[in-house]
Amino acid sequence: MTENDMPKDAPRNDPPSADEDVAKLRLQLNHFTLLELEEEGLVRWDKDEHTVRKGPKFDEKKAIKNL
Repeated sequence: MTENDMPKDAPRNDPPSADEDVAKLRLQLNHFTLLELEEEGLVRWDKDEHTVRKGPKFDEKKAIKNL
């Protein structure tokens, strides 16, 4: 089941945000930027554990230019 399959009122494990702009940015980072960084090999994203680590191409400048 993906997040898109979940009902909008389903409980989530995301940390609370005091500011709506922060909440929107967190959502964008989770769904777009982190996915793109992971696809490029810059990070390893564990969606279940909510962690991000350096990926195999983290130090490669040309990988960043591909974004």
